[in-house]
Amino acid sequence: MVIRVEQKEGVSWRNTGAGAEDQEAGLRLCFSVKAAVIGPVVSWRRDPKNEPMTEKESEQKQERKVVLVFSGVCTRWFPVLQPGCFYRLIAANTQDPSVLIGCGVSGRSGVDLHAESTLQVRRGWRFHTLTRPLLLPTCRQAVPPTVLSVSEVLDCSSELVCFQGVVSERISVNNRTAHSGHTHSGVRLTLCDQAGRSLQVYLDLSHTPYPPGLLPGNTLLLSGFQRRLSRTGSVYCTYLPVSSITVVSLGDTSSAQPPPPAPIMHLGEWALSSKQRCTVGQVKGHVVCFLFLQLQWSCSLCGSVYTQGCSSSQCHSTSSVFQSKAKLVIDDGTGEAHVWFSAALVRALLGLADGQWEGLQRALRVRGHIRVFPRGQSQVCDGDADDFLLHFLLCLCSSDVMIRPLNLTCRKRTNQRPEEVRRFTRGDREFLTRLAPPLQLTCLHLHPD
Repeated sequence: MVIRVEQKEGVSWRNTGAGAEDQEAGLRLCFSVKAAVIGPVVSWRRDPKNEPMTEKESEQKQERKVVLVFSGVCTRWFPVLQPGCFYRLIAANTQDPSVLIGCGVSGRSGVDLHAESTLQVRRGWRFHTLTRPLLLPTCRQAVPPTVLSVSEVLDCSSELVCFQGVVSERISVNNRTAHSGHTHSGVRLTLCDQAGRSLQVYLDLSHTPYPPGLLPGNTLLLSGFQRRLSRTGSVYCTYLPVSSITVVSLGDTSSAQPPPPAPIMHLGEWALSSKQRCTVGQVKGHVVCFLFLQLQWSCSLCGSVYTQGCSSSQCHSTSSVFQSKAKLVIDDGTGEAHVWFSAALVRALLGLADGQWEGLQRALRVRGHIRVFPRGQSQVCDGDADDFLLHFLLCLCSSDVMIRPLNLTCRKRTNQRPEEVRRFTRGDREFLTRLAPPLQLTCLHLHPD
């Protein structure tokens, strides 16, 4: 039979009962698809695959709906089925048309049920995409879902959105529950569009397998995500059971058009702007001082400090990744900002060659991590004062090589601190004043001098 997919839910772990194909009850990957059946069930002597629709397949008195349930190995069809597209569902090695007729929901007499019939997809069934199903006049055109841009999601008022954007950043997030003590893994994605505006998307992967393709530079289509507002008024999106993610295109292709340059922003004006229209901008300023530098080998699974093994007693991982963070103060004449650097941008900021950066990672293997707080002239650290690695990093952060002009492309952080009230004493007088917090930025790109 021919179907038109109308809605697709995301893949998640669900408790299911024993199936007809020797499937035991338990936790299994599942997802469901709501589709419209175009015509009746047709018997074929051979597999028609993706041949054009026939008149017999399009004969219908009334369009009916069906919910296709996929579980176990059948979830491999998730990236194939897309809303608004037509497919031919084939049940091979049978001439019984009733296998493709879903079961309805039984109810009491006198009660009208409006629930769609349900059809459990079996392991041997196949789906063929129909690229030209609209040659017949009896086949109605499907209304594709409205795909918004990141800017349109930020400006709209809809609660459930479908949008497309380019991944600019991916960060793993671990949330520990206070009552159970279990750690729920998740991912925070930052998506941007051609206008330079960005949006943060939070994925809770505690009951969902990790979606492939969540890499910076890739273009994603996110369907059925919930648009929400934070306490500070910032817009972000969260993953729902009906949400789905599709990789539209891969990044770093030679034919891809480069995005337009970010607008040049003055720190003083940017700090006073409360709108989300300018979340990414280009900043030219001078480094005032280093505030923070951290280098660490982290466990690939739980994120704990990794030395000869994972420091967590509940984790037995044997793999680790090197992570680096830095924070400094930059001034452009109109105001100051605290800028965060991470990953490869820290190496470029410190001015280290590839061989020096690799040697620094090897020297840190035994101890696992190191933190340095130069803070201008009062240099402090959290380790042994006689450590040569600490002395090297302290001297490097306070050298003239670091205190230099920088040209950065930054994103404005959404978790800006509120105003702070401080008390100052001058002689026998006390003063209370409100101090605006410094502008918090995340460096996306460090331009060469």
